[in-house]
Amino acid sequence: MNYKHFNKLIYFKFNCKFILLAILIGLTSVFFVKAVDFAFKVFLYLKLILGFWIILYIPCMMVFILFLLKNFFPEAEGSGIPQSLAINSLSNNNLNKIFTLRAIFSKILLIFLGTICGGTLGREGGTVQIGAVFMNQLGKNLNLKRRRMLLIVGAAAGMASAFNTPIGGIMFAYEELIKSNKYQIGLFKTTAIAISGVVAISILGNYSYFGRVERDLLFYNNYIFIISIIVGILSGIISGAFTKLVKLLIIDKNAITQWRDQHFYKNAFFCGIIVALIGIASNGLSFGNGYNESKMALSGELTLPASYAFYKLLGALFTTSSGIPGGYFATTLAIGNGIGGLVHNFLNLGNLQQYYLLGMVGFLAALTRAPATSIIMVIQVSSSQIFTLPLIVTALIATLTANLFGKNIYQYQIKKYI
Repeated sequence: MNYKHFNKLIYFKFNCKFILLAILIGLTSVFFVKAVDFAFKVFLYLKLILGFWIILYIPCMMVFILFLLKNFFPEAEGSGIPQSLAINSLSNNNLNKIFTLRAIFSKILLIFLGTICGGTLGREGGTVQIGAVFMNQLGKNLNLKRRRMLLIVGAAAGMASAFNTPIGGIMFAYEELIKSNKYQIGLFKTTAIAISGVVAISILGNYSYFGRVERDLLFYNNYIFIISIIVGILSGIISGAFTKLVKLLIIDKNAITQWRDQHFYKNAFFCGIIVALIGIASNGLSFGNGYNESKMALSGELTLPASYAFYKLLGALFTTSSGIPGGYFATTLAIGNGIGGLVHNFLNLGNLQQYYLLGMVGFLAALTRAPATSIIMVIQVSSSQIFTLPLIVTALIATLTANLFGKNIYQYQIKKYI
């Protein structure tokens, strides 16, 4: 065999492996969706049986999950988003540690258990990391630059398949993962996203993550832009406060984090008690990632109480502070729904669903400082294309407001991995 044909054979094998891995990302995402949905149903069943004893069940489960994390599955730590954002700064050794094959099993297992115990956490960040793990298997023999490129491709495919937002996955890669034009990865990235997305859709159906908002509810007048600005400013302020609290309780070097690091099991137990009390106070609305409430709110089946964002924020804060794996990407959308609903309680102008959409895009943009990704994600998860302009205004105002408070939450968290 001459060199030319041998070279073509190598590329053919590489492309076949690439397609196979993209399919596996889609299949794993589907499995993760089903597993977490089942876990939350189990939790709701247990909540009915346990009653007030849930105040002991949740902290004990959180301690057990932390025990598994510390002793058996350290690669499952965190949400998965900060690890993926750090890809361009990681060495080969660190890439192997964070994006090991074990992370696929451990991430799914521990987030599954975290959902069974009612934690306010999501699976989407874990899916992003899992996507990068799959592509890491293909890039191990490549140079560091190309290997990082493949991991970014996998992370973007994971994001796209987690939310069924292919364009959102592409924008997430450009706006959050790359942040430069030095990688020519458009074709690879788009291919991986398309394949994993087709696999997920073929099994789950051509669904919208949060359903579809009725078209008649999305027509708006000029006053909507005033509401957009108000929601954007409020989202930015709340996001800044939330980031400061996470930084204080988890990231900074202070007496609180020092005690937390030295007494991690006690910390998990106490945080679990607080999560349980918040759940009891909110009649269960703070538990889980908020997907069900968000979907029902956008479809008009549920009106969220004014306190919803507050309860969800506290639940997410103390679930994260406990140290168990899981993120708040999807929870961010739920909190945004609550912020939108809160503004509607005061203004009571226009359709409630419009406020929910503005809150979702505003809080997501403020927390991530990725306005373009947030706009596209919210449009795709709710099929609300005709509401694009108000969403753009809110996302930009929220991002500008949040910038006044310093860095975004992930920029603080990735320091641990760099």
